[in-house]
Amino acid sequence: MTFDERVQAVEDSLNETDDTLLLYIREHREEVLTLTIQKMSQRLFVAPNSIMRFAKKLGYSGFAELKFSIQSELHPREETLGRQMMDMLPNSVVKTLDLIDTNQLQVAAELIHQARSCILAGVGDSNIYCELLGKNLRCVDCNVQYYTQIHDMIYAVDHADARDLLVVISARGENPRLVDMAKNAKSRGLSTISITHMKNNPLVSVCDCNLYFWGEHRMMQGYNVTDRIGLMLVIRLLSETYWKNYSFS
Repeated sequence: MTFDERVQAVEDSLNETDDTLLLYIREHREEVLTLTIQKMSQRLFVAPNSIMRFAKKLGYSGFAELKFSIQSELHPREETLGRQMMDMLPNSVVKTLDLIDTNQLQVAAELIHQARSCILAGVGDSNIYCELLGKNLRCVDCNVQYYTQIHDMIYAVDHADARDLLVVISARGENPRLVDMAKNAKSRGLSTISITHMKNNPLVSVCDCNLYFWGEHRMMQGYNVTDRIGLMLVIRLLSETYWKNYSFS
């Protein structure tokens, strides 16, 4: 089905926000192909989640697939390859691509570059991603601190100042000790970055710069099996952005 055919099939269920999005897409199809969900959200003063819901009403997995569909209609020669690529990607990757804001990646990379030292904080399963990001930054001589124990992270923040940066990785953004750590960092003048699942959470409301991935919390027989493929993608894109802008080797 084409984009317009999908709209016709569900037009009775579209609300006022959906109508705003629909009108913009119809009038700016080529431009929409270049926009992230965050950019479109800012341009239309519409929440990113509303754009996601609109895409799903039309039967797409998210904003990225909606754009691929429009691109295939505008440029038919690209349809087969684009469609195959979308079908091969895990759902968490597609949704994370919807959420990626290249401007925020640039802001985060600049904050890391300006900082005297970067303190990376994450507990449980998130701790290994702090180590991964730390190694990616350290390889180009960025001064990084990451620890396995939260009391060491707290100590590092307690002895930091406005020249330093705190980066908190948390799938849910709800760990009270991490939220308190971010608040403490802010009170001491540190800049703060969060990397978390796309939803309203206490951590996002505290930090200066927020990077999002898609990874809804999931438990199975008492084990946390939350999909963190999107988190890996964000860490890699942040690392690549930093390397591109600030690596001189």
